[in-house]
Amino acid sequence: MQTKMITRTAMLLALTLVFQIGFRQFAQPVVGPLVNMMLLISVLLVGLPSALMIGILTPMIAFVAGIIGVFPLIPMIIAGNMLYILAFGWVRTKLSFKFKDYVSVLLAAVVKFLFLYAAVRTILPLMIVEVKPPVIATFSLPQLYTALIGGVLALIVYNMLPFRKEVER
Repeated sequence: MQTKMITRTAMLLALTLVFQIGFRQFAQPVVGPLVNMMLLISVLLVGLPSALMIGILTPMIAFVAGIIGVFPLIPMIIAGNMLYILAFGWVRTKLSFKFKDYVSVLLAAVVKFLFLYAAVRTILPLMIVEVKPPVIATFSLPQLYTALIGGVLALIVYNMLPFRKEVER
C-alpha cells in the first residue's frame, strides 16, 4: 500500500508540474485553476500529507523554473496552498450533507484568498521595498476565482474517475 501511495503522489505532483510549467504561457487564469484542481484532487486521492507535500513543492519548483520571480512570495504561496488543502480536508470531514464537497471548496477558497490578500499587503511589504501593483492585483480577487474554479474542477474530475471508489475505502 505504501508503494501505491508514493506512486500516486509522484504522479499527481508530475501532472501538477505539467500544468504549472507546460501551460505557463496561459498565465494565472488557466494555470491557477489547474494547480488548485490538482491540490484538491490530491487531497481526495492520496490524503492530506501527500497533498501538502505537493502544495509545498510546486511553488518552489515554479521559482526554480522562473515562473515566480519574487522569492519572498514563495513562503506565502506555500502557506496559501497549505491553508487551502487543510481547510478543504477539515471542512469536508466535519460536514455530512449532500453538497459538503462544494461547501468545502467555497470555504477553502475564501481562506486561501483572505490569507494571500492580507499577506501581500502586510507581510510582503516588510520583506521587499516596494510591492508592485501587478503583484497586488495577482494576489487579490484572482486568487479567489482560481481557487473556486480549481476546486469545482477537482470535484468534477474526481467524480468522473473510475477508481475513486477504491480510494474512498
